[in-house]
Amino acid sequence: MKIVIFSTKTKHHTYFINKLNEQFNIVGVLYERFRLKKDYPTGPVFEREMNQYEEKFFDPAEGGVSSKLSDDIGEKVVEVYRVNQTGVDEYVKALEPDIGITFGVGPVKPHVFNVPKWGTINIHRGVSQEYRGLDSDLWAIYHNQYDKIGVTIHYVDDDLDTGGILAQEYIKIGHDNKIYHLRYIGTVVATRLVLSILADFKKKKASLESHRQEKEGSYYSAIPLEKEYVACNNFIEYTKGLHNA
Repeated sequence: MKIVIFSTKTKHHTYFINKLNEQFNIVGVLYERFRLKKDYPTGPVFEREMNQYEEKFFDPAEGGVSSKLSDDIGEKVVEVYRVNQTGVDEYVKALEPDIGITFGVGPVKPHVFNVPKWGTINIHRGVSQEYRGLDSDLWAIYHNQYDKIGVTIHYVDDDLDTGGILAQEYIKIGHDNKIYHLRYIGTVVATRLVLSILADFKKKKASLESHRQEKEGSYYSAIPLEKEYVACNNFIEYTKGLHNA
């Protein structure tokens, strides 16, 4: 089974790719260089704390693998400005992938996501029936909806985060959690879910059945800085309540 991954050159995505590469045949990795810029201030407010916490990815005692891609997969990386740009589809076709995976890139268009034989799946760090788009966990916290934080693995379709769901897991917040733990936790959950899904693809040697999303979640873009501060304060108060319960 041949896998192509569309992602970005960041710590948590490196963890994800290395973990998949331990068990499956990744034939190509396309790193997208494009970064979304909004006309309003954005965070993350807690970037330094988040980066320090995520060093656990690279500690073998915590299940980490490496801070860099392994040499064999590193040779298969191609950097592009946008995954939809001219020539990407032809490059992917030449790899003859069975499955594509998107994690942390902008919306992928049909001429690219339809290339893999069994389709392309997306990792959405959110509950897609509730929150689509960016910063889904932060938006849920902003609205004090702690039961709507999770990870969704779904097929990529013509819209954003609306494809058929292959797996989904809700994340329960504990009293000792910090808001800057969430990307780490979400990535670990996503990695585990995708490894299981890929095993099913390999066994079936065909597209997997998915279930339709019962409703279309609201779309949100990058959370503005002032609302992220509100989310941070909401999270602190929520976990204090858990500690005192």
